Amino acid sequence: MPIQAGTVPWLILDLTELTFCDSTGIAELLWILHRSQETGTRLVLAGASRTLRHMLTTTGLLPYFTMSASVEAALEEGEIQAS
Repeated sequence: MPIQAGTVPWLILDLTELTFCDSTGIAELLWILHRSQETGTRLVLAGASRTLRHMLTTTGLLPYFTMSASVEAALEEGEIQAS
């Protein structure tokens, strides 16, 4: 089911189990980011590995993503912003 504008305020993508990411994975993350921006949904990448963070930094993409140490931390931050 496609995400409709205004139906989900934010989306947390749990990356804690991600062990490999290449250019195809980066392209998918960019597609998800683009779709989230189109729908007004805040995308949070939770638990990204040091390697993935390095890839995003090297490609100049890190500033475009909101990062969180874990899903729990992202949820806490979301609750604070909703207050």
